[in-house]
Amino acid sequence: MTQQSIGKIVYYESTPSFGQVTSYLNPGEDVRPGELLKIQNEEDKWLIGRVLEATEINPYEEPEHTNLRHLMGLQSQSMSEGLPRKFRVAFLDILEEAEVDGQNVNLHEPHSLAKVGSPIFRVDTEMFTDVLNLMPPDQEKDGLSIGYAAGNQAAKVILDPEKILPRHTLIVGGTGTGKSYCRGVLMEEIRKLNLPQINIDIHAEYNKATEELGGIVLVPGQSLTVPLSSLTEPEILGLIPKLTELQEDIFKAAYTDLRRRGIQFDLQELLTAIDEAGERSGGAGRTMHLITRRVETLRSVRIIGDGINWKDTLSKYLIVNIDCRKLGYVELQAIAGAIARDIIRLRDVDSPQIPPLILSIDEAHMFIPNTADASSSYVIRETIRMGRHKGIGLILMTQNPNDIDRSSIKLTNTRLIFSIEQDQLESLKGVFADAPKDIINKLPKFEVGTCLLTGSRDSIRHSTIVKIRKRKTTHGGVTPKMLETKR
Repeated sequence: MTQQSIGKIVYYESTPSFGQVTSYLNPGEDVRPGELLKIQNEEDKWLIGRVLEATEINPYEEPEHTNLRHLMGLQSQSMSEGLPRKFRVAFLDILEEAEVDGQNVNLHEPHSLAKVGSPIFRVDTEMFTDVLNLMPPDQEKDGLSIGYAAGNQAAKVILDPEKILPRHTLIVGGTGTGKSYCRGVLMEEIRKLNLPQINIDIHAEYNKATEELGGIVLVPGQSLTVPLSSLTEPEILGLIPKLTELQEDIFKAAYTDLRRRGIQFDLQELLTAIDEAGERSGGAGRTMHLITRRVETLRSVRIIGDGINWKDTLSKYLIVNIDCRKLGYVELQAIAGAIARDIIRLRDVDSPQIPPLILSIDEAHMFIPNTADASSSYVIRETIRMGRHKGIGLILMTQNPNDIDRSSIKLTNTRLIFSIEQDQLESLKGVFADAPKDIINKLPKFEVGTCLLTGSRDSIRHSTIVKIRKRKTTHGGVTPKMLETKR
């Protein structure tokens, strides 16, 4: 079936350049921001353009004409298609040049200028896949099928997991824009690949989906604890009532001594080390009594216990959702840090004890803030930096990119950016890849479930707008209706 042209390249306000062109749209044809179109420059040479903006020129509805018809009671015909002086134009930025040789398509940066009068067509699914460096539809079972391209519901967006997952993913969006829903879609897609995933779930949004996918939900303080020796010095100090400067120095000396010996320690061993450090420093009886009493309060901290056997757990369950909704900030930091530390240790390059996996962190700005005051910051930053070498892929989600560590954002290789407030866009500079300003400026008005997909050239060759597909599992991120639940 011969494809129908939807318009042609025109001279309008400026001539075509290597970067941008203007296209006339045939009557009745519409395009969407971010949609890909192809320009036939020669029989076997095409230019691929992305829609930036479009406008309609309609002099029949200039104010004086509209006013005159209104005063005379005349009916306007300006809504009709095909009027001589009414037309639409779309503005495109040029992404690639495609040379067709039989069944082979060679893509490279544009070397040719678009010719005025050249016909334009909608990009077919195969070329769409090639231009964006996605997986073809016939390989959907092996990829991450997240949704559909803007302007073409037939074009599925299927990400290559080997290019996407090891080098980390960022999901950004305001409340209720679809980022949690999107994470649910990724959960389904990663599950079908039999790749384990551990979710630090702040709001218990993925409990139901985890169960539906055959995973397990762990609740810190009940079905999940962490050994005292898995916590860092700041994490333990955060769980102890305020110590004086001298008491804190004695605690640090004891902790350092235990770490230097390289042993796994419990509370009693920590208390013994504190007594020894106190004797060396000449700590008075009252000082030692008070520090012992305060450190002994760790017995009542619900998240401290025997820990979890991650090797056994991940051999039984491909999804482990950590329900953190009842944790305070300090406990949350301790749990996240301990989990990240454990999986880094268990994914030792020389003798890994657990398979490659995905670690997902909701409200990531709480764990890697743009200040260094979170106790979990160091280990999670290290996971981001070294994760791909150890087979640990991270998925970070946040509604406040202004508050998250900038370097961590930039180390993510793939980004799904949902509608977000204008003041938050500034902090995302450097992650928009080749997304044009015309599309970036539309982000605050993106509809729910629509995102801007960007990445490095070897993962997502060009930024594109994606409508996230419908989930198969239960979405747990729905905001309750206040009037229906007030009783």
